Amino acid sequence: MPQPNEQITALPLRIDGVDDQDPEGWIPLEQLTNGTIGRIPRWADFPDTTGQYTDLFVYWAQPNDREIYQRRYLPADDRPEFTFPISPQDMSVDGIAYIHYLLIKHDGNKDPSPKRKLTIDHTPAPTLTAPKFPDSNLWGYLNCSSPVPIWEKVRVEILPESIFRGQDECVLQWQGFDTLNGSPPALTPVYEFRKTLSDSEAINGFIMEIPFVPYVRPMVDSDSGVAQYTIYRNGIPKGRSGKGLVKIDRIIPGEEQPCGGFA
Repeated sequence: MPQPNEQITALPLRIDGVDDQDPEGWIPLEQLTNGTIGRIPRWADFPDTTGQYTDLFVYWAQPNDREIYQRRYLPADDRPEFTFPISPQDMSVDGIAYIHYLLIKHDGNKDPSPKRKLTIDHTPAPTLTAPKFPDSNLWGYLNCSSPVPIWEKVRVEILPESIFRGQDECVLQWQGFDTLNGSPPALTPVYEFRKTLSDSEAINGFIMEIPFVPYVRPMVDSDSGVAQYTIYRNGIPKGRSGKGLVKIDRIIPGEEQPCGGFA
């Protein structure tokens, strides 16, 4: 592994899908999902005599270095550039990462490369149908007359999508607001609910339930809740829904307490 005081002598590497002119190194979602290829230019003193070799080590730092690829090159391996795979698992953690490589020659000389900054964000564009609220009325309200009592739970319906597969994980986010249109101020933090899909649920859609306490109770009058989900397969996001909105009114005319009580 290169040491902090080593001189940078190797050429910069390139990554398929990443703009060489982008200093932040944003990796497109397609590459994050499917993996990509790193490319290293041929180094000037590539081995050309029997007995000579160069060992290549590729490191991924997030934040600590870990080796993701290594190979020994002999004279017969000469070519204009050398490629190595970068897997979805290598890029599975959102945030900033750095990738770099080290060449160690047969005589022990080391050529470290510059570090390439990469930015990882797996958040898919919201292309799936927004969640529905099957117990809301024609005006989009959950109230004290809802078929399933609001003081027990809120049911969220996820309609079937062609990308769903059995064993996918649905991560549903829910947040309450002190407005009717899902805009701030917020009354709750963003809560997450997780569900592993059966084969039947992947085909037919499914219901997820949000318990009243503590997730719904802060919303009383002229408030709302917003639900949005992401589908994960083997830890990799495959799709994200739009935001589903439901209005919430727990006021009972003539009563001091709302149905379900105050928070």
